[in-house]
Amino acid sequence: MLSQAFAGKHSLRGAKVRAKLISAAAGCAAAAMACLSFGFSAEACSLILWNTNDQAIVAARTWDLYIDEKPRLAYLPRGVAHLGVAEGNAARWTSKFASAVLTAFDSGSGDGMNEAGLSAHLLYLHGAEYEPADDRPGVANLLWAQYVLDNYATVTEALAGLETVRVVSTKALGREWPVHLAIEDASGDSAVLEFVKGRLVVHHGKDVTVMTNEPPLDEQLANLKRYIPFGGKLTMPGDIDPMSRFVRASSYLKTLPKPADRYEAVSHLAGVARNVAVPFGALDTSGGESTDTWPTRWSTVVDLTHKVYYVMPVNSPAVFWVDFAQLDARSSKILAVDPYDIGLSGDVSARLNSSSPMQRPFPLAP
Repeated sequence: MLSQAFAGKHSLRGAKVRAKLISAAAGCAAAAMACLSFGFSAEACSLILWNTNDQAIVAARTWDLYIDEKPRLAYLPRGVAHLGVAEGNAARWTSKFASAVLTAFDSGSGDGMNEAGLSAHLLYLHGAEYEPADDRPGVANLLWAQYVLDNYATVTEALAGLETVRVVSTKALGREWPVHLAIEDASGDSAVLEFVKGRLVVHHGKDVTVMTNEPPLDEQLANLKRYIPFGGKLTMPGDIDPMSRFVRASSYLKTLPKPADRYEAVSHLAGVARNVAVPFGALDTSGGESTDTWPTRWSTVVDLTHKVYYVMPVNSPAVFWVDFAQLDARSSKILAVDPYDIGLSGDVSARLNSSSPMQRPFPLAP
């Protein structure tokens, strides 16, 4: 794994965010809401990438939050116009790739994949600090994942492209938003980007396979070495705090059997995600200081090889998915479906409904 710290011109400053972020959504004009306008809810989640089987490159993610984020499964075609921040020196772009995303509060996409087989996931990281103003155009941290999905086909391309923009901390509901970003592509390449102690730290390589919440990834990896499967003497922890979840996800990922086909690859990894999911009513007995122990409400799995985006609701026995092969990336309309529809099961690509024409920047300029 390659760990890079970018300083100098791109160094960070500012007060350390101390308040625990638990939820937020920043609204724009009502007309932009259907287009995933400016905002997102940061969550205590877990992410696992399985890139060592010979059937499919798959990544699973849990969505954990103390309230229901009322998500929508949305499909964004090519050609959607975006504005990186609502004011000031904003990045502007038009999406080059179609993407399937899961939204939060109808105001942002925190998880998804694009037609090229690149996925992006925003997870909560307490204490993240963002970059000071410079001459680069800004992209809100809440649009970080969507910017990647819209513009790049591979992890390497995304890392290079992200150097040209400045990630801006966005206030919503009076709070700053501490998040980190994980990205993976169809080759199995992966990266985690975190703002830590005044530096942007990038972990890049095919061995970057697990992410939860705080502490930052360097500390998570050091802690992992204390456990039996990784050279230590401690047995596997069973609690719901981020460090315990990181150890369990890493342990079970290491022992997954060879899948017979791509569907078994998806189901095997979903089993690991279920093991690090937080049941409703669960209590954190780890003795740590993290509050990122909210219940899991949704899980997603991305098959980057076959370009299928799976959604697995916790409060429903159904699993449903969007297959990029069934959708027209040249369409001029955003499509969406209500994931609470009890009738959703299997391939729901044909059930996505027109949500909004693409007529204005995304989000709207002030």
